[in-house]
Amino acid sequence: MEANGTTGPSRANVLLARAEAVREWSLLLGDTTSCALAKDGRSHPAAKFQEGKVAALSELSRRIDDDTDAGTVTAEVIAVTTRWTEQTMPGARPNQDWAAYRAGGIHALTEIATALETTR
Repeated sequence: MEANGTTGPSRANVLLARAEAVREWSLLLGDTTSCALAKDGRSHPAAKFQEGKVAALSELSRRIDDDTDAGTVTAEVIAVTTRWTEQTMPGARPNQDWAAYRAGGIHALTEIATALETTR
């Protein structure tokens, strides 16, 4: 991956990873939405995992541009990963869907971090 002449993921690469997560999320949900599942009390951890990936990659994509240097991209990946790692479920107690959502976000960010490390 190249980011404007420097080695490492660019915003475009992050958006491509996000698009793949959206596709997987859509395939898992079929003809329903995450909100509809939640309102019905149904749990769907696999879909929540993909939703978490989409959310984390969206957050990262808002923090970088295609011309962001690799050092800054790395710092932003670390900052977003730290936030995702430290966040707790809003409300009383964690549940399976929340855990899957959070794990998906952390997984997506770890994949980006790994890509950064392998391009150095």
